[in-house]
Amino acid sequence: MQLTKEQRIARHKDFLKANWIILAAFAWEHYQTKGAGAVLVPEEDFVHSATPELKGLRFHYLPIAESDKKPNKGILSEKELAWLKTYDSDAMVVLCVLRPEGGVSSYLFGGETKPSVAYAQKKAKEN
Repeated sequence: MQLTKEQRIARHKDFLKANWIILAAFAWEHYQTKGAGAVLVPEEDFVHSATPELKGLRFHYLPIAESDKKPNKGILSEKELAWLKTYDSDAMVVLCVLRPEGGVSSYLFGGETKPSVAYAQKKAKEN
């Protein structure tokens, strides 16, 4: 199924909204130990799904400190690095959707629940 650019962006945004809590918790957990970074998600995990929800934990965290090391070199552009240097980590998440053809679609987004609260809720459910 071939998607237009607009359809692809709409699917990305649906995914972000549907998975804000899990992405925010994941980002906050890794921010605490690795510093500012981006959440990386393979587009193939969700873009053609009937529902935009993430089925498994196939996302990764790329801290600024590791963004220039191979094999990660080139994933974060100047745009994402600028976001990561100025964003509020307890309000926003930088997410890079890794497209199958090798491109990256990046988003700086937030939700109703703060990342620290999403992480605390996740930990409470695990106990």
